[in-house]
Amino acid sequence: MKKSRDFIEQRQHKRAFVQNLIVGILNSDEPVSIGSITDISLGGVKFTNNELRKAPDERPINSIDLIADSHYLIEIPCESAWNVKLAVESDSKLIDLRQWGIQFGKLTPNQIYLLRSLINHCSSLGIKGISPNVQITDS
Repeated sequence: MKKSRDFIEQRQHKRAFVQNLIVGILNSDEPVSIGSITDISLGGVKFTNNELRKAPDERPINSIDLIADSHYLIEIPCESAWNVKLAVESDSKLIDLRQWGIQFGKLTPNQIYLLRSLINHCSSLGIKGISPNVQITDS
């Protein structure tokens, strides 16, 4: 019997909780959605948005832009690994949020260097002093 992907840990890289704001822009042939990144690794990100326009899952996603302070990575190849709709209650009404697991595609050496620098600058792993030259992996 084949095991469900939901129950198999497939991450090759350790996730880090984002402690400084990282804005993500999902792209297909044009920008699809703007949201925030809540965790990040060398393999992908968790993206959260509450866009009211056409749902991003109706168009294929082929890249993501990541922007934080003076750090930015443009057109990182990616694909959606999963997405779920969340209902969050606020004081005034229900807000529909969607969370996405975004898996990076093949990155260039320069993109890997810039991504490591962004992780170092904006995440819980960066506070521990991870150098951009150190590969982050699970134990």
